[in-house]
Amino acid sequence: MPTRRVRTAAAAGLALAAFVLAAQAPVSPAAGVACGAQALPTLAALDGRIASNIYAGELGGNETQVDLGHVKSSADLLDAVAAGDKGAVLAAVKALVYHPFWHIVRLRVLSATGVLLADVGGPYVISPVDGVLVLDGRTIGSFVMSVQDDVGFTKLETHAVGDPIGIYVAGRLVAELGGTFPKAQPLKPRLRLAGVSYAVQSETYDAFPSGTLTAVLAVRAPSASLRAKPCAAVELAEIKRVVLRIAARYHPLAARYSDFVETAHADTGVVVIVRIGLRVIAGSAGPGPLEIPDAGIVSYLGRTWSVFSLAPTPPARVYVLVPTPK
Repeated sequence: MPTRRVRTAAAAGLALAAFVLAAQAPVSPAAGVACGAQALPTLAALDGRIASNIYAGELGGNETQVDLGHVKSSADLLDAVAAGDKGAVLAAVKALVYHPFWHIVRLRVLSATGVLLADVGGPYVISPVDGVLVLDGRTIGSFVMSVQDDVGFTKLETHAVGDPIGIYVAGRLVAELGGTFPKAQPLKPRLRLAGVSYAVQSETYDAFPSGTLTAVLAVRAPSASLRAKPCAAVELAEIKRVVLRIAARYHPLAARYSDFVETAHADTGVVVIVRIGLRVIAGSAGPGPLEIPDAGIVSYLGRTWSVFSLAPTPPARVYVLVPTPK
């Protein structure tokens, strides 16, 4: 997808190392009670929310909206559905799914009375979106469309969060990345992959054309130093790690700040602002406060935010604002 293009693993690794060095001082242990045994559940819940944000982007992101328009405006498809010509409907659906510049992975078309006319695409698909087909002001049919399959979703999660992930449909493994998952869906809170113990974070999403699937994230235990920090600092450190992973995917970053800001904000929910001095290059929530510290606390939009920043391409600086607990 255009805003989620990934370079080779080697290049991304080198860039990520550079961003880590460029980032401001490590997240400081704020005053408060150590997160301790709650650190791993805190990380798991946050990683699950980020995965769910990625899923939501596949349901309603810009590319999804554009592809919905392609389906709804296809003259060949509308004419074929109106005529009840299954052969012509199939040909029109194939043209949409296999278009070289669009990213529709599956498309299912039905008549106005619910008769299946065509269904083209992969077997294991996530984030279905419903729509209606209208010709001359009259509803002539409906469709279910998706821009992402299960394998593609595992790649998106891995590129952003990096947790090993398995996708299960009806309790059976259909896709995995980052580890060899059991064939049957794990139901216990812990899981061992290649001899390493992980916490299991399960998220339920819509499958295509109906029903649900389960994304199982394997979340590794945090270090002792991270467990010694308050849970808010644990979350901040994890968001920082994910934002750095996202930044490393865009090369050169200076030419793709808008894409980076859009993806980092959509995936994590944080505010991301790129500035040169006071001049805003890109931002997810307006220009931001007049003065932003490189690291620390700032007030903005009626609430308090924790701040970290990086400057991989001076004089530009990337500021990340994470809401503090109320």
